[in-house]
Amino acid sequence: MKKGRQCFLYIILIYSAFISKHFLKSLYADDDFPALFSEIIEANTKINTVEADITQYISTPEHAKEIFKGRYFADNKGRFRIEYTSPSKQIVVNNGADLFWFYPDDNTVYTVKQTADTENRSGINPLKEFNKTKSGENYSINYLGKHLYGFFTLAYHYRIKDSKNNLLFNIWVNVKTKVLLAKIITNNDGIEITKELYSDYEKIKNVYFPKRIDVYARTDTGINKNTTKYSGIKLNFTIPESTFKLHLPENVVKKYLN
Repeated sequence: MKKGRQCFLYIILIYSAFISKHFLKSLYADDDFPALFSEIIEANTKINTVEADITQYISTPEHAKEIFKGRYFADNKGRFRIEYTSPSKQIVVNNGADLFWFYPDDNTVYTVKQTADTENRSGINPLKEFNKTKSGENYSINYLGKHLYGFFTLAYHYRIKDSKNNLLFNIWVNVKTKVLLAKIITNNDGIEITKELYSDYEKIKNVYFPKRIDVYARTDTGINKNTTKYSGIKLNFTIPESTFKLHLPENVVKKYLN
Protein backbone atom coordinates (compact mmCIF):
# COMPACT_ATOMS: atom_id res chain seq x y z
CA MET A 1 0.00 0.00 0.00
CA LYS A 2 2.82 2.40 0.90
CA LYS A 3 4.62 1.74 -2.39
CA GLY A 4 1.39 2.30 -4.35
CA ARG A 5 0.79 5.61 -2.60
CA GLN A 6 4.32 6.80 -3.35
CA CYS A 7 3.86 5.82 -7.00
CA PHE A 8 0.59 7.78 -7.16
CA LEU A 9 2.20 10.92 -5.69
CA TYR A 10 5.07 10.62 -8.15
CA ILE A 11 2.65 10.44 -11.08
CA ILE A 12 0.81 13.54 -9.82
CA LEU A 13 4.09 15.48 -9.57
CA ILE A 14 5.14 14.49 -13.07
CA TYR A 15 1.71 15.36 -14.44
CA SER A 16 1.71 18.80 -12.78
CA ALA A 17 5.20 19.58 -14.05
CA PHE A 18 4.24 18.55 -17.58
CA ILE A 19 1.08 20.70 -17.55
CA SER A 20 2.88 23.77 -16.22
CA LYS A 21 5.89 23.57 -18.51
CA HIS A 22 4.44 22.41 -21.80
CA PHE A 23 0.68 22.55 -22.26
CA LEU A 24 -0.03 25.87 -20.54
CA LYS A 25 3.01 27.58 -22.01
CA SER A 26 2.13 26.71 -25.59
CA LEU A 27 -1.58 27.38 -25.16
CA TYR A 28 -1.09 31.01 -24.09
CA ALA A 29 2.16 31.87 -25.85
CA ASP A 30 0.61 34.62 -28.00
CA ASP A 31 -1.19 36.65 -25.30
CA ASP A 32 -0.74 40.43 -25.40
CA PHE A 33 0.55 40.70 -21.84
CA PRO A 34 0.89 44.52 -21.55
CA ALA A 35 -2.74 44.88 -22.65
CA LEU A 36 -3.67 42.00 -20.37
CA PHE A 37 -2.12 43.78 -17.39
CA SER A 38 -4.25 46.85 -18.15
CA GLU A 39 -7.30 44.57 -18.29
CA ILE A 40 -6.41 43.13 -14.89
CA ILE A 41 -6.06 46.60 -13.39
CA GLU A 42 -9.42 47.60 -14.85
CA ALA A 43 -11.09 44.46 -13.47
CA ASN A 44 -10.03 45.47 -9.96
CA THR A 45 -11.62 48.94 -10.15
CA LYS A 46 -15.23 47.79 -10.19
CA ILE A 47 -15.85 48.19 -6.46
CA ASN A 48 -16.68 51.76 -5.46
CA THR A 49 -18.12 51.14 -2.01
CA VAL A 50 -18.51 48.23 0.37
CA GLU A 51 -20.42 47.58 3.58
CA ALA A 52 -20.05 44.31 5.45
CA ASP A 53 -19.91 42.57 8.80
CA ILE A 54 -16.33 41.66 9.61
CA THR A 55 -14.56 39.30 11.96
CA GLN A 56 -10.85 39.95 12.39
CA TYR A 57 -8.29 37.59 13.88
CA ILE A 58 -5.17 39.56 14.80
CA SER A 59 -1.94 37.98 16.04
CA THR A 60 1.33 39.71 16.92
CA PRO A 61 4.59 38.48 18.48
CA GLU A 62 3.69 40.35 21.68
CA HIS A 63 0.06 39.27 21.98
CA ALA A 64 -1.95 36.11 21.53
CA LYS A 65 -4.72 36.04 18.92
CA GLU A 66 -7.40 38.66 19.46
CA ILE A 67 -10.82 38.54 17.79
CA PHE A 68 -12.64 41.70 16.74
CA LYS A 69 -16.17 41.93 15.31
CA GLY A 70 -18.02 44.87 13.80
CA ARG A 71 -19.52 46.59 10.77
CA TYR A 72 -17.24 47.90 8.03
CA PHE A 73 -17.80 50.72 5.49
CA ALA A 74 -15.31 51.81 2.82
CA ASP A 75 -15.10 53.67 -0.48
CA ASN A 76 -12.68 53.88 -3.39
CA LYS A 77 -11.20 57.13 -2.04
CA GLY A 78 -9.44 55.17 0.69
CA ARG A 79 -11.87 56.22 3.42
CA PHE A 80 -13.34 53.70 5.84
CA ARG A 81 -15.28 53.30 9.07
CA ILE A 82 -15.39 50.32 11.42
CA GLU A 83 -17.92 50.12 14.23
CA TYR A 84 -16.59 47.40 16.52
CA THR A 85 -18.94 45.65 18.91
CA SER A 86 -16.49 43.07 20.25
CA PRO A 87 -14.32 42.75 22.33
CA SER A 88 -15.54 46.26 23.22
CA LYS A 89 -17.29 49.16 21.57
CA GLN A 90 -14.81 51.05 19.37
CA ILE A 91 -15.20 53.31 16.34
CA VAL A 92 -12.41 53.67 13.79
CA VAL A 93 -12.69 56.32 11.08
CA ASN A 94 -10.29 57.20 8.28
CA ASN A 95 -11.60 60.35 6.60
CA GLY A 96 -8.84 60.50 3.99
CA ALA A 97 -6.81 62.97 6.02
CA ASP A 98 -6.56 61.47 9.51
CA LEU A 99 -7.26 58.21 11.30
CA PHE A 100 -9.36 58.35 14.47
CA TRP A 101 -9.81 55.52 17.00
CA PHE A 102 -12.54 56.29 19.52
CA TYR A 103 -13.24 54.33 22.72
CA PRO A 104 -16.70 55.48 23.92
CA ASP A 105 -16.47 53.67 27.28
CA ASP A 106 -13.24 55.54 28.09
CA ASN A 107 -14.34 58.74 26.33
CA THR A 108 -10.94 58.81 24.62
CA VAL A 109 -10.02 59.29 20.97
CA TYR A 110 -6.62 58.61 19.43
CA THR A 111 -5.64 60.50 16.28
CA VAL A 112 -3.02 59.31 13.78
CA LYS A 113 -1.85 61.83 11.19
CA GLN A 114 -1.69 60.44 7.67
CA THR A 115 1.62 60.21 5.86
CA ALA A 116 2.26 60.13 2.12
CA ASP A 117 2.39 56.33 2.38
CA THR A 118 -0.91 55.89 4.24
CA GLU A 119 -2.67 58.33 1.92
CA ASN A 120 -1.87 56.11 -1.05
CA ARG A 121 -2.80 52.75 0.42
CA SER A 122 -4.91 50.59 -1.82
CA GLY A 123 -8.07 50.48 0.32
CA ILE A 124 -10.76 48.34 -1.35
CA ASN A 125 -8.74 48.11 -4.59
CA PRO A 126 -5.68 45.93 -3.87
CA LEU A 127 -4.00 47.03 -7.13
CA LYS A 128 -4.70 50.77 -6.81
CA GLU A 129 -1.02 51.71 -6.85
CA PHE A 130 -0.73 50.33 -10.40
CA ASN A 131 -3.77 52.08 -11.89
CA LYS A 132 -1.65 54.48 -13.95
CA THR A 133 1.43 52.33 -14.19
CA LYS A 134 3.44 52.33 -17.41
CA SER A 135 6.54 50.25 -17.83
CA GLY A 136 9.57 52.51 -17.55
CA GLU A 137 7.88 55.05 -15.25
CA ASN A 138 8.68 54.26 -11.60
CA TYR A 139 7.60 50.67 -12.23
CA SER A 140 9.00 48.03 -14.55
CA ILE A 141 6.59 45.19 -15.27
CA ASN A 142 7.69 41.65 -16.07
CA TYR A 143 5.31 38.87 -17.01
CA LEU A 144 6.43 35.47 -15.67
CA GLY A 145 3.78 33.30 -17.30
CA LYS A 146 0.77 31.26 -16.26
CA HIS A 147 1.11 28.84 -13.38
CA LEU A 148 -1.06 26.64 -11.24
CA TYR A 149 -1.91 28.51 -8.04
CA GLY A 150 -2.65 25.77 -5.56
CA PHE A 151 -3.89 22.61 -7.26
CA PHE A 152 -6.70 23.78 -9.52
CA THR A 153 -6.46 27.53 -10.17
CA LEU A 154 -4.64 28.88 -13.20
CA ALA A 155 -2.99 32.24 -12.46
CA TYR A 156 -1.07 34.98 -14.22
CA HIS A 157 2.17 35.86 -12.46
CA TYR A 158 3.61 39.38 -12.72
CA ARG A 159 6.71 40.80 -11.08
CA ILE A 160 6.78 44.58 -10.73
CA LYS A 161 9.80 46.56 -9.62
CA ASP A 162 9.23 49.87 -7.85
CA SER A 163 12.51 51.67 -8.49
CA LYS A 164 11.42 54.75 -6.53
CA ASN A 165 10.91 52.86 -3.26
CA ASN A 166 13.26 49.92 -3.97
CA LEU A 167 10.47 47.36 -3.65
CA LEU A 168 9.54 44.27 -5.61
CA PHE A 169 5.90 43.19 -6.05
CA ASN A 170 4.91 39.66 -7.03
CA ILE A 171 1.23 39.34 -7.90
CA TRP A 172 -0.86 36.34 -8.90
CA VAL A 173 -4.20 36.90 -10.66
CA ASN A 174 -6.93 34.39 -11.47
CA VAL A 175 -6.91 33.83 -15.25
CA LYS A 176 -10.68 33.32 -15.49
CA THR A 177 -12.00 36.09 -13.24
CA LYS A 178 -9.02 38.53 -13.25
CA VAL A 179 -9.23 38.83 -9.45
CA LEU A 180 -6.15 39.13 -7.27
CA LEU A 181 -5.07 35.96 -5.48
CA ALA A 182 -1.86 37.09 -3.83
CA LYS A 183 0.43 40.10 -3.55
CA ILE A 184 3.87 39.78 -1.98
CA ILE A 185 6.18 42.73 -1.41
CA THR A 186 9.91 42.28 -0.81
CA ASN A 187 12.81 44.70 -0.45
CA ASN A 188 16.07 44.77 -2.40
CA ASP A 189 17.54 42.14 -0.07
CA GLY A 190 14.74 39.72 -0.90
CA ILE A 191 13.21 40.03 2.57
CA GLU A 192 9.44 39.69 2.56
CA ILE A 193 7.79 42.82 3.98
CA THR A 194 4.13 42.14 3.33
CA LYS A 195 2.10 39.21 2.04
CA GLU A 196 -1.59 39.57 1.15
CA LEU A 197 -3.76 36.57 0.27
CA TYR A 198 -7.26 36.97 -1.20
CA SER A 199 -9.67 34.04 -1.20
CA ASP A 200 -13.25 32.77 -0.97
CA TYR A 201 -14.52 35.14 -3.66
CA GLU A 202 -18.25 35.75 -4.04
CA LYS A 203 -19.89 37.25 -7.12
CA ILE A 204 -22.17 40.11 -6.09
CA LYS A 205 -23.90 42.25 -8.75
CA ASN A 206 -21.48 40.85 -11.34
CA VAL A 207 -18.52 41.93 -9.20
CA TYR A 208 -16.18 39.55 -7.36
CA PHE A 209 -15.38 40.29 -3.72
CA PRO A 210 -13.00 38.30 -1.46
CA LYS A 211 -14.74 37.11 1.68
CA ARG A 212 -11.38 36.39 3.29
CA ILE A 213 -8.17 38.43 3.29
CA ASP A 214 -4.99 37.36 5.10
CA VAL A 215 -2.26 39.94 5.64
CA TYR A 216 1.20 39.16 7.00
CA ALA A 217 3.34 42.21 7.84
CA ARG A 218 6.95 42.22 9.01
CA THR A 219 7.76 44.53 11.92
CA ASP A 220 10.81 45.10 14.12
CA THR A 221 9.49 42.49 16.58
CA GLY A 222 8.35 39.84 14.12
CA ILE A 223 5.38 39.02 11.90
CA ASN A 224 1.91 40.43 12.48
CA LYS A 225 -0.99 38.46 11.01
CA ASN A 226 -4.45 39.85 10.31
CA THR A 227 -7.20 37.62 8.91
CA THR A 228 -10.45 39.38 8.01
CA LYS A 229 -13.62 37.51 7.08
CA TYR A 230 -16.55 39.33 5.48
CA SER A 231 -20.28 38.54 5.51
CA GLY A 232 -23.51 40.42 4.85
CA ILE A 233 -21.73 42.19 1.99
CA LYS A 234 -23.26 45.15 0.10
CA LEU A 235 -21.40 46.62 -2.88
CA ASN A 236 -21.59 49.83 -4.90
CA PHE A 237 -24.28 51.76 -3.10
CA THR A 238 -24.22 55.34 -1.84
CA ILE A 239 -22.54 55.80 1.53
CA PRO A 240 -23.54 59.07 3.26
CA GLU A 241 -20.67 61.52 3.76
CA SER A 242 -21.49 61.55 7.47
CA THR A 243 -20.27 57.94 7.68
CA PHE A 244 -16.69 59.15 7.40
CA LYS A 245 -17.10 61.86 10.02
CA LEU A 246 -16.58 61.14 13.70
CA HIS A 247 -18.90 63.02 16.06
CA LEU A 248 -17.31 63.24 19.50
CA PRO A 249 -18.52 64.42 22.93
CA GLU A 250 -17.34 67.89 23.90
CA ASN A 251 -15.41 66.58 26.89
CA VAL A 252 -13.64 63.76 25.01
CA VAL A 253 -10.01 63.12 25.92
CA LYS A 254 -7.80 63.60 22.85
CA LYS A 255 -4.50 61.81 22.35
CA TYR A 256 -2.17 61.83 19.35
CA LEU A 257 -0.01 59.05 17.98
CA ASN A 258 2.86 59.25 15.50
